[in-house]
Amino acid sequence: MEHTKHMRKDILAEIIEKIQYLTVSQQKFLHEMLVGHEKVSTAVSKKRLLKKSFGIWANRKDIKNSVEYVNEMREKWESRLERIKD
Repeated sequence: MEHTKHMRKDILAEIIEKIQYLTVSQQKFLHEMLVGHEKVSTAVSKKRLLKKSFGIWANRKDIKNSVEYVNEMREKWESRLERIKD
């Protein structure tokens, strides 16, 4: 039981550390999603939440091509995950 509590604290600390690397807009989005979080029980609600998050990178002045930017971010996350697994 104590081991489980320690593991949860480690996981929470890791999550908090990763959140600090997000941009301000990403942190705000995450905050809004967590504050307004309700247990989603229907596919319709899940679909609505997904649509709400769609396009958060569009129309940014600091990003030339939002699709390319997101794809690069995904590649970086994948490489990080691979390093963690090793």
